[in-house]
Formats: sequence, C-alpha cells, structure tokens
Amino acid sequence: TGTGTGTGRQLARGISAFQRNTAPLVRGELARLAREGQQPSQLFLTCADSRLVTSMITSSGPGDLFVVRNVGNLVPPPGEESGDDSVAAAIEYGVDVLRVRSITVCGHSGCGAMQALLASDQDTVETPLHRWLRHGGPSVARMADGSRPTARLAGRAAADAVEQLCLTNVIQQLEHLRAHDSVSRALRAGELELHGMYFHVGEAQAYLLADGGEDEVFDHVGVADLSA
Repeated sequence: TGTGTGTGRQLARGISAFQRNTAPLVRGELARLAREGQQPSQLFLTCADSRLVTSMITSSGPGDLFVVRNVGNLVPPPGEESGDDSVAAAIEYGVDVLRVRSITVCGHSGCGAMQALLASDQDTVETPLHRWLRHGGPSVARMADGSRPTARLAGRAAADAVEQLCLTNVIQQLEHLRAHDSVSRALRAGELELHGMYFHVGEAQAYLLADGGEDEVFDHVGVADLSA
C-alpha cells in the first residue's frame, strides 16, 4: 500500500483523519463541484514553500482558488526558452477557460529562492533549479536599479536584502504577467485585476500591494479590513 515507511504512515493517518472528520462536512459541496465543474474567481500564484497554506491565509474553500505554485512564485516572461510552459499554460487556462476575475502573485518572508538569487554564483553548476531561478534575475536587477521606487511595507522599510527582494520580486512578476497575451487582453477588456501580496510567515501577517502599485508599498491587512 506504500504506507510502511514513517512518512507513508503519516500520510495515511492524515488521509484517515480527513475521511473521518472533514469529508462528511465537505462531501455535499464537493459533489456539487463534481457535477457542475470548477468556477474559481481567482488565480493565486505563490511559492511552493510548505509554510504557505493558501486556503488558510485566504479563508478559501473548495472551488474558490485556482492555485499555481512554484519555487519563488516566478512567472517566466512569454517567449522565453524556459523548457517549462506549465506556468504559462496555467495562466492561459485560468484566464481564457476558467475566466478568473483576478490573479494574485504572493511572495513570502524567508523565501529560499530569493536567498539563492542573492547568493548566486556565476560558476554554479547548471541544474534545473539554477535554470529556473534565472526567471528571478530581473527582480534582482530591479532591486539594484536606483531609478525605481524601493518596494517596502507600509510603515517600515524591508528588514534586510532578502525581504527587499521578496517584495521586489512580487512586483516584477506582475510585470511578467502583464506581458502574457491572455492577461493583456483581459486587462484591456476590464475583465481582470492583478494583485500583489506578501505574507510574513513569522508574523502570520498578510500585506497587499497598494492599488496601482506605483509607489511599491504593501499595506498591512488588518482584522477589520473587508472586501466587497
């Protein structure tokens, strides 16, 4: 059964707990979604980091979010020979087929991908991870560009270079998103919104990029903040 190892037993216990405690509560809604198909209103693109639980930090449930996760919450610009079209395919499917109304790029504190970019060495051995992180190169260049606004959290500057790059990377990847044909068409038609988000893991605190984003400020989201 594949459950003989320690991690296998842990997996099986988790599934068993779901079947016992959660499945009875969501079975009706999942049955409806199975009949009617998914109709998520949001595409949520974030890092693969295990500390980010998308449903928890957005208070969402089955069918609410079309989630794309990868190392560093990166969006390869269209036309690049990346050898991986999965992100572009998800964007195209989310916008053109599912007709999502918004796309959020969510970065987070202590991101290992951003740490790796800052520590990158030109002599690093070529690996799939090294090739993938090249899509974060424009974020590093943006952070070093003194002619641009400095991304920050409302009320304070970034704590260190890693946090600075985490914030800058969200803004840069939103620019990459806008270059995709499906996204640019939907934006021109007024059918799509783009949002930037930063989640501070240690504080369990979410920040949203201010509307427009020209000043590159991420605003604290408080318990009294409600959206329509």
